[in-house]
Amino acid sequence: MKKLIGNPIIFYKIVTIITLLFSIPNIVFSVSQTDSIKISLTKYSKDSLRITWNSINLINGPSLLYNTELFTPEDYASSNSIMASAAETINYETPGFHSVTYTGLISDLSQSMIYFYCVGDKVTNEWSQVFNFTTRSDINTPIDHVIPFTSAWFGDMGYIDGYGLDSDWFTIKNLNSIKNQLSFVTHVGDIAYADLDGHSKYAGNETIWNNFLSSVNSITSTLPYMTCPGNHDSFGDQFSVYEKTWQMPTDHHSNHWYSFDYNGVHFISISSEDDYIPFSDQHSWIENDLQQYRKSSPNGWLIMYSHRPFYCNAKFGWCNENDEKSSKRLYVDSLENLLYKYNVNLFISGHCHVYETSKPVYNNEVLGTFENPKATVHTVIGTGGNIGGQLDEWYHPQSWTNGLKSSLNGYGLLNILNSTTLNWKFIANLNNSIVDEFYLNKGEF
Repeated sequence: MKKLIGNPIIFYKIVTIITLLFSIPNIVFSVSQTDSIKISLTKYSKDSLRITWNSINLINGPSLLYNTELFTPEDYASSNSIMASAAETINYETPGFHSVTYTGLISDLSQSMIYFYCVGDKVTNEWSQVFNFTTRSDINTPIDHVIPFTSAWFGDMGYIDGYGLDSDWFTIKNLNSIKNQLSFVTHVGDIAYADLDGHSKYAGNETIWNNFLSSVNSITSTLPYMTCPGNHDSFGDQFSVYEKTWQMPTDHHSNHWYSFDYNGVHFISISSEDDYIPFSDQHSWIENDLQQYRKSSPNGWLIMYSHRPFYCNAKFGWCNENDEKSSKRLYVDSLENLLYKYNVNLFISGHCHVYETSKPVYNNEVLGTFENPKATVHTVIGTGGNIGGQLDEWYHPQSWTNGLKSSLNGYGLLNILNSTTLNWKFIANLNNSIVDEFYLNKGEF
């Protein structure tokens, strides 16, 4: 016992379980006719949102109902105030996956307004429960006008059957406790871990996938939930299940990269799981997006994210700096120069099941400080909780490593304070406690 308590990571996890276990609500794991509802931002306009849901049943008239006042869905046919939007049907084509995806747009939304909505079948007049969301506060403002906001970030969060040490339930519970403070949530890859079962490594496991979708429904049905693909999100036909489930604002359904603007900040999501070398479709798109944004907003906030990091110090194959033949070297050589060329302020990633941050760094050289950065700051947030557990060993610190390196589960909070300063916090799951924090000024490089 003395040796067990002497290990701070094991002790922390024991305390976490004792503290949180009894406060987790009972959840029924099933995919009903209108289950797993997901909100996402769109590429069309700031006054629209995409609503997507999964069902095991074929719906004849998939539709969205919404209003600024609470309503009874069954009254839709006789109501003049309930608004409706048709949804399209997207069938899974992956062997072993039988659910159907439905997705539609809600447009012409008013700024900073609470909307109530439900999804279902207009033909049979069968509907989900009524959910709500709050629209963004920048609908009527110029695209580069900064309005303070907070978003949550994590990666590598998967479904665990039960309340084990690394269960995603702790992260979900804590996010639910603060979701009224959040503008959106971002999951930087490795979603559900539906490929770890021996029988599903290549085909994926629909039960695990659906159970994860149910587990995060309390968040995805009320906040935009943005994603990028990770290495555990590719099944038998590659990313078909991922791209049909998570309807991101890509230019094409088969693309896994996109960008969006939010309250004066430009976000770019790239895919570390697709071709990213120079002259590839993705590389050309990334540089064009960066170029166009910097042309229109030379000094605006620019934040990029992907599943795999450029800089990491955890003892993990991807982070082995001595392996010159590694795929990470190709990743860094292909893309890092774009971050420096176009002044990307912050890069957020996962893949390594740890939390760590870098100093401002380019080509392994520290450039500037957090007060006056001359290169991008990198943060790894692969701490959502998953069946693989957390890493707890580290390589020898590099010159660019910064502050706390942690094996604890939790999530990050990105706070855009104003046009010159942002704040980042790492929140451990125990009591939603802050265990690391930094302020970053906007640099020019």
